Amino acid sequence: MYITNLSLKRPVLATVTILALITLGIISYIGLNINDYPEVEFPYVGVTVIQGGASPEQVETKIGLKLEEALGQIAGVKHIYTMAQEGVCTTYAEFTLDTSPDVAAQDVRNKMSSIRGELPTDIEEPVITKFDPTAYPIFSLAVYGDISLREMTTIVDDLIKKRIETINGVGSLKIYGKQEREIQIQLDKNKLAAYGLTTPEVLQSLSAENLNVPGGKVKKGDLQLTIRTTGQLSSVADFANLPVARREGVQLYVKDIATVVDGTKESENISRYQGNPAIGLDIIKQSGSNTVEVAEKVTTAIEELKKELPAGVHLDVVRDNSGYIKDGVRNVENTLVEGSLLAAIMVFIFLRDWRSTLITAIVIPSSVITTFFAMRILGFSLNFMSLMALSLSVGLLIDDAIVVIENIVRHMKSGEKPLAAAMNATTEIGLAVTSTTLTVVAVFMPVGFMSGIVGQYFKQFGITVVCAVLVSLLLAFTLVPLLSSRYLKSEEPKPKWPLQKFLHWFNRGFDRLTGIYAGFLTTVLKNRLITITIAILLFIGSLSLSQMLGFTFMPESDVGELTVSADLDAGLNLEAASKIAEKMEGMVKGYPETLSTYTTVTPGQVNLFVKLTSRELRNRTINQIASEMRRDFNVLAGVRTSIVLQGGMSSEKTVQFRLLGDNLDELYVYAEKAQRIMEGIPGAVDVSMSYKPGTPEGKLLIKRDQATDLGVSTAQVADTLRTLFNGVVVGQYEEGEDRFNVRVLLGEKQRSNLNDLNNIYLSSRNAASGTGSTQMIALNQVTDTVFSTAPSEISRFDRKKEIVLSANLDGTSLGNFNNAFMAKAKQELQMPPGYSFFASGQAEMMGDTFTNMVLALITAVLFIFFILAAQFESYIDPFSIMLSIPLAIIGAIFGLLVAGSELSIMSMIGIIMLMGLVTKNAILLIDFTKQQRANGVERNEALRRAAQIRLRPIMMTSMAMIVSMIPLALGLGSGAEGRAPMAHAIIGGLITSTLLTLVVVPVIYTLLDDMKKKFTFRNRRSAPTPIMESTSKDS
Repeated sequence: MYITNLSLKRPVLATVTILALITLGIISYIGLNINDYPEVEFPYVGVTVIQGGASPEQVETKIGLKLEEALGQIAGVKHIYTMAQEGVCTTYAEFTLDTSPDVAAQDVRNKMSSIRGELPTDIEEPVITKFDPTAYPIFSLAVYGDISLREMTTIVDDLIKKRIETINGVGSLKIYGKQEREIQIQLDKNKLAAYGLTTPEVLQSLSAENLNVPGGKVKKGDLQLTIRTTGQLSSVADFANLPVARREGVQLYVKDIATVVDGTKESENISRYQGNPAIGLDIIKQSGSNTVEVAEKVTTAIEELKKELPAGVHLDVVRDNSGYIKDGVRNVENTLVEGSLLAAIMVFIFLRDWRSTLITAIVIPSSVITTFFAMRILGFSLNFMSLMALSLSVGLLIDDAIVVIENIVRHMKSGEKPLAAAMNATTEIGLAVTSTTLTVVAVFMPVGFMSGIVGQYFKQFGITVVCAVLVSLLLAFTLVPLLSSRYLKSEEPKPKWPLQKFLHWFNRGFDRLTGIYAGFLTTVLKNRLITITIAILLFIGSLSLSQMLGFTFMPESDVGELTVSADLDAGLNLEAASKIAEKMEGMVKGYPETLSTYTTVTPGQVNLFVKLTSRELRNRTINQIASEMRRDFNVLAGVRTSIVLQGGMSSEKTVQFRLLGDNLDELYVYAEKAQRIMEGIPGAVDVSMSYKPGTPEGKLLIKRDQATDLGVSTAQVADTLRTLFNGVVVGQYEEGEDRFNVRVLLGEKQRSNLNDLNNIYLSSRNAASGTGSTQMIALNQVTDTVFSTAPSEISRFDRKKEIVLSANLDGTSLGNFNNAFMAKAKQELQMPPGYSFFASGQAEMMGDTFTNMVLALITAVLFIFFILAAQFESYIDPFSIMLSIPLAIIGAIFGLLVAGSELSIMSMIGIIMLMGLVTKNAILLIDFTKQQRANGVERNEALRRAAQIRLRPIMMTSMAMIVSMIPLALGLGSGAEGRAPMAHAIIGGLITSTLLTLVVVPVIYTLLDDMKKKFTFRNRRSAPTPIMESTSKDS
């Protein structure tokens, strides 16, 4: 081979070239980002529109439907999602994956500009955002201490928040549990009524005070002066003396109708750490930044901040996702090193020479390091997918080197000089090694180009494997022969030490085994039909056993962290929700495995993050702990909990079903039936429904006739109630560099219950009879109060209302559960036209992914055929190798069953890899057979010779791959369980396929060869006699 010849003739050139590649790899490694998963672009564009005070029904009708209609007109839109909540409408447009997110966002902006006039006039400006899957907290902090939450809020805003926001790579912060200072002018409705004052009058008067307004510029000689009107108040107490209105010649001030309170803004949420009040901060990194690097900078800043905090105030790290990433990366790196060492040991056992073992082992780190250079060029990062690809490739990286060096050693033992042996052996095996590597490329290249969202995640996995094996092929043809020609010894060492004696005994035993195998092959070739029948029966039997395997999307991992989400009864206020959170925290603290708790509370939900002790210190798995939590939380009335384990690709529940229809009430009836079906299927836990119909609300119905007669408009009623009960900001109070809102609202005691709606007055447009003064109208004169329930949110999907049912699973697989649910639901729901339901979430992704993987398998099989046909210059011979692929499935299924794993993305990747491994072994066998036959050796004898010569490299490569997978299969370390099924499939499949390949492939080869001979013979008999030949004979 030219490249081998060049490296042997110009060793310095070859050496410096390889060193240059390794150097570039090291430099690239230093510059690679470290994240949990590959950063992918999701073509999702969201539009958020705020209309203060609007109900979910109003938001849906006036905003949501119009947004859906507009976005649906944009080219490339695949799905539209809408969530209508009180005062907020969020609509997402999902585009096809071939749409650029930037182009999609611009199209949405253009469309929103064109329909802006059709939306309500009182909305805030629509906000358009691109969905960023990496915009999740990498750090969560808790600030707590002996001081009040309001004082802590000042420390967070003025010190902690500002410091962290300046860190390069930090995108934004979300803060929970703050108590922001607010100057409140708390009106007394009784005094307002007594003085005949209305809220618009108060708001107008206060808005005209406490101002600092520029008035322009004037000249004074050569100077230019700025004129500014300054009416800002210097203290909170000054607000009480602001004038409001005049009544009967008397000036009324704020103090006459209200109380000025230096208070806090009404809290929307509560944060708790270790059961104590706290302020929580979620730190979100910028898109494209290095997660671990940003986390290290944040950690440094935290240590500095701790020194600056007042006495009694503490700052703790609640959650550090970079730690999980670093642990995962470290586990993969350890697996890589351990697998490499085990593979090298296996080579040493067979070759019994430390020189050849060292040469072979050098290929692994050299290939991995050089692959980093390719990853940097391709824009990849160090993440679970790319590192998993490298750890999976350990056995592959050493394969080519093993085959080459084993052949070199064999040539040297036959008497060739090291240099000649290196050249001749590499040339002899070069085409076969190239073909075996290209089959691996053919297997993983389609994986790297799978479509769909999951395909984007697996792109780095497939391409990284391809880069790594191509680099290992290059080194096998350059570095291995170069080092072998200089450092290998032709003489075999005499066994002196116990280890040497053991290895000598082992190899003598292996030589005997080789002879037994050759004899056994002779028997097999005489009983080909029996052999094929047994192989077919094994394959059919394994397929029947596959029904015992469960189907799931991604295996669960135990990283020692989980989140409990509790949906509370509709209408509960924040204080009641906080009491429930305290009970939940108390239960969780009773577990010996609990390390810390962090809780955020809103009126409708409690989110409890639980950090457990490390897996090595626990007697129970995270799933066992989660099961106990579910049992404990069941005693809490009005609480529906769900538990999500951290560390996976998805933070959603395992099971999701969407129910679609036009009428929400009717859809709710079907959703209740579907929920009962779901709860009745064994293994379903945390079953919940997205729709909450029971949120209480009070509606004030306008008495149209009375309101018209009395001169009161609907807008007056709405504005007055909003001012009194929600409050209106009329300005800001400045204190140093800080600014605080000034809010006008009713006093707290006068807005605590429904009776507070009494004694509220509105001004009439009609003058009071005979006086010309403003007439005051009681609220209850123009309104009726009606109490009812209404949904707190309305969800829509593709222009229809939707209700989502979701659940987690315990003791059953996603595939089995979905099959059971679909069968019962189709039978019992009987939904009318216009209503439908379907699986979404992980089930939908699993279906799409498995479909894409099947297509990748078919593509891989086709390209393997193309490669083998080109190598053997035959359309028939490749089938003798490709028909061995099903042999791998036999062992893969057994391996998964024995290990208790399910069929998932990870195990499917293992099965795909087995295709390349099986063909590698078969190629070595058939290629040498064809070489022997080309030299005139009879077919069966050629097969026996190939069996004897190629058994050792086949067993070496297979055993090296198997032992390199053992660390991965054991699933040791945090989160490693999720990657283990891949190794289970590979180990099981490789054991059976290696053994069966050595027997079945020769039989298939002879059968196809016989068919080819018969076909050729028939063609010759049926061919017409050439005219020229007939004429010459006649003459």
